[in-house]
Order: sequence, then structure tokens, then C-alpha cells
Amino acid sequence: MTKKSVNEIAEEFRCRFGREPEWLIAAPGRVNLIGEHTDYNDGFVLPMAIERHTIIAAASRVDNAEPGINAYSLNLDEEDSFDVAVERLKPSGKWTDYIEGVLAEFLERGLVVESLDLMVSSDVPMGCGLSSSAALQVAMARLLQQLDPAVVSDDAVPALCQMAEHKFAGVPVGIMDQFCIANARQGHVVYLDCRTVQAEHIPFEDPHVAVLIVDSHVSRKLRSGAYAERRSQCDEACRMLGIEKLRDADEDMVEAAKEALGDSHYRRARHVTSEDARTIEAVAAMRQKNWARFGELMYNSHDSLRDDFEVSCKELDTLVELAKEIGSAGGVFGARMTGGGFGGCIVVLIEREKADEIIGSLTTGYRHATDKALSAYVSSPASGARVLERHELESL
Repeated sequence: MTKKSVNEIAEEFRCRFGREPEWLIAAPGRVNLIGEHTDYNDGFVLPMAIERHTIIAAASRVDNAEPGINAYSLNLDEEDSFDVAVERLKPSGKWTDYIEGVLAEFLERGLVVESLDLMVSSDVPMGCGLSSSAALQVAMARLLQQLDPAVVSDDAVPALCQMAEHKFAGVPVGIMDQFCIANARQGHVVYLDCRTVQAEHIPFEDPHVAVLIVDSHVSRKLRSGAYAERRSQCDEACRMLGIEKLRDADEDMVEAAKEALGDSHYRRARHVTSEDARTIEAVAAMRQKNWARFGELMYNSHDSLRDDFEVSCKELDTLVELAKEIGSAGGVFGARMTGGGFGGCIVVLIEREKADEIIGSLTTGYRHATDKALSAYVSSPASGARVLERHELESL
């Protein structure tokens, strides 16, 4: 979808609903630099918000209609209406599940909602591991907070949205996506301990280094069950090891239990424990601006996700290999798949001034190897979800 300015979205709202929006909420997508499938294992992650956003424009209804919510998606050109009684909100398999799930959590906590019209527009690509669903959830949570700020605090939003995804989308996600989208800071990555849910915002403002996001155009569907299967295997490995979460293990413990764990559980546990170690080391490398070491850790992460966790695919592997062939001489420090896997995107750490050449090389090589197109764009770390002020309407 062509990116729309916030002013254009507000105008679309006026045309459809006949009045000004009372609220305009922006929530970014996110990309994870390293620390994959560690969040639901109580481990460490290093995501950042990206310069792609989901916008919700909304206003209370004044037509004396029955209580309820009308939700319209500009991207899909689809409208849905639903009740504001929690007992009547049920998953339907539609895009509004993410909205209804968040609404249900707020209603259970005592929020009173009368009637709302809302319009959703997003330039966060769907189905490619950049957390379009979490962006919609967090944007909805920020909207509902405006109705009564006392019902749900800012600190409670990530866990609330995570629970909504568990219940309404049926995907047992960790806390990373919602936390990053709700709390990211401009110019910083989020170093999150998923056990304590404590985060450090680390500056990432080297003018010569950038993050390149490359979409393989292979859509992955986490509802397929592979994501849930990986989580179940991690839980079973914990049971075998006698620990609560794989965060409580280390590589030596996993190696010592290799025979008892069996091949698949051993490899799942080896990925998580080694990925935690890589993430901790990557943070140290970032602090030192040691981009060569950070990139090496990204490649190692991808190898582990491909071989031990088995969540990559040939297109993602091809893109990472193409990035590796460009190498440091061509401005690439490192690359890895990002997100839940089975398709989606890779993330590449690059020299900013060489971005165009790198994108060109990846595009040509990927087309030759797979006969597929790709999308690629550079992003700096963006701010988290927020209510937009009037002076920001052209700034996203």
C-alpha cells in the first residue's frame, strides 16, 4: 500500500465518518537485530522500532446508536462491527481479532466503552516478521487508554497485548514485540530481559551504520502450528533438564544432557542457550561500535536458526548468503533472518552510504537464484507507540 500521511488518513476518516477524528495513534513495527525465539524462553532480545507505522484514527459516535465499534481498514477496504460486551467478543479469524482481543482485555479490567468509529492504515508489511499485528494491538491499547487512563497503565500494555494475541490469534508469542513497540525510543535499540521485563535503551546513532530490512516476499503464517511446536519443544526440553525455562540453562548443561534430550530437543535447547550468549555479546559489541563482531554474531545466529531451530527457508538462506558474498568490502557487516521464521525478512547491518549498491546486488542475486522479487528499505530506530499531536501530522 502507498504510504499515506497522517493528514491524509485524517481526511479519509472525515470522508467516511463525517467528522474529525478525536484521536490519532501511531504504533511502529519492529525488527529484531538478534535474540530470536529467546523471548518466550525468558531470555534476552535486541529489537528496535522501525520507521513504518500503523495509524488508528478514531472518534466517539454521536448518533445514539447501540453501543459498539465500527472498524475500517484502509489497506484491506474492509469494515467490521462488533459489540462492546466482553462476553460477546469471540475470535473470528478476521483482522479485527487483534482489535477485539485488546478490547476484551480492557473490558475485563473495567473499561466502559460506548460507541467508537475507527480507521486503520498501516505501512508495516503484513506477514513478514515485522510485527504488524503487535503494532495494531498496541495502537488499539493506546487508543483505549485515552477513554480512561486509570484502567490500564502504560507498564501493563505489553503484557495485556501479549495475552490478547494468545487468546484471540491463538499464537503463543513472547513479550518482545509488544514491549518494543510500546516502549522504544528514537535512536535507541531495546535490550530486553524477558524474564524481568526490564529494558535498557542503548544508543544506536552511528551515522555511518544502518539497518537494512529485506523482505523475501515469502509470507509466513504462525497459525500453521510450527511456531507453537517450537515453543512446546522448548518447554519439553526444560522438563527434561529439570529447569523452569531455557534461560536457566547454559551451553555446557545442554551439551551434558545431549543424549537424554534426544536430537530435536537438544538442538532446540542449544539454539536458545547459544542465542542468549550471542545477544549478550552483541550488546557489548554495539557499545564498542565493533560492527564487524556484531555482524559475525548475526551470521552465527542465522546458522543456528537454520540448523538447530529449523525455522528458516531457502529464500531467507539465499538472502543471507548473498549478503555474505557482498561482505565487508561491499559494506555488509552481517545478516540474519528475523522474526518467527518460515519466511518473512532478513535484517542486514550495513554501511549507510553503500545502501543503494547493496540493495541492487541483493535484488539481482535474489531474482537470479529464486525468480522472486524482494523489497528492501533502510530504517533508523524509531519511537514507540504514542498519541500524535497536531504538529506531528506530517512527521511520520
